[in-house]
Amino acid sequence: MAVTLSNDGNLDQILTDAEIRDLIEGVLAAEGVTRPCEVSVSVVDRHEIHELNRAWRGIDKPTDVLSFECDSAFDDSIPEGELIELGDIIVAPEVIAAQAPGFGNTPADELSLMLVHGTLHLLGYDHIEEDEAAVMEAREDELLRLLRPHAQVAVGPTSNHAHD
Repeated sequence: MAVTLSNDGNLDQILTDAEIRDLIEGVLAAEGVTRPCEVSVSVVDRHEIHELNRAWRGIDKPTDVLSFECDSAFDDSIPEGELIELGDIIVAPEVIAAQAPGFGNTPADELSLMLVHGTLHLLGYDHIEEDEAAVMEAREDELLRLLRPHAQVAVGPTSNHAHD
């Protein structure tokens, strides 16, 4: 697995590069991804994520995390051994740190949740419908207990896209 990190603005990313990589690799392993994959993580400020959210989702406000899926880790048409580009996760630590107390989380725990959330999106999870949201939130909770057992992360309710 390859996790490529980009933090061009030298922003406070709350977690270390190693912690970010460990979380994403842990999610991929727990989800049964065994093929060589690449995930790109970009750390951006509130203005950049606002612009991305407006451009890609039509929502004119900042958000905490965006995920852009590329290839599926489970696509049998991709030749064995070929690197699978799962996609991109974009996080805004400034937004995440500001919202964390409202959910009863520390900024580090909230960022951990957003990284797990974003990685699950790359693997095909979604929360458009209420039943999908319940499945995704339950899996986020399981993965956070597995990967950050010392954390006290409050998961959910995940934003239902219909209400954005």
